[in-house]
Amino acid sequence: MSGARPPWYPQWDEEGPYFEDFEVGTVIKHWPCRTLTEYDNILWLSYTGDSNPLYFDKEYAKYTDYQQNPIHPLIVINLALALTVRDTSINSIAFLGAEYMMLHTPVYPGDTICVESEIVAKRESRSRPEAGIITWVHRAFNQEGRLVVEIRRTNLVYKREYSPWRKLLAIMGRRQ
Repeated sequence: MSGARPPWYPQWDEEGPYFEDFEVGTVIKHWPCRTLTEYDNILWLSYTGDSNPLYFDKEYAKYTDYQQNPIHPLIVINLALALTVRDTSINSIAFLGAEYMMLHTPVYPGDTICVESEIVAKRESRSRPEAGIITWVHRAFNQEGRLVVEIRRTNLVYKREYSPWRKLLAIMGRRQ
């Protein structure tokens, strides 16, 4: 059954979750996961101009503690966040910040990253009645279940009735 979601996956509609949908203590297991490849490193290095040989020179890497080229840690951090957007921040007005981003273990080509998000704080915005503030702790694990990255971030998230997405869908005739 193509496109089917596992039964444990959040059952948001096509718009994703709004401020009202989040409850402190809830843990969301994001799906699908993603396998990283050597190409991810090459693409990242090409875009950023990063020239650290650890990420692209196999001979150099043999003389380091890694013994092989790890995936660049900024790829892993960004991937962990990207895998959460559909279920956390797709209805955000703004990213308010990250309190911390911690790398726990290296990731290598062929590793598969799965992410879960815990809602750790929620409150109404004092200055924006159309939104509230949500804080998540995102945890990324490799295929062996080892924690590789942990990120605590906060976003300003729309309330359902103020959603520009809902307004757009109504104009397009897809929502009453």
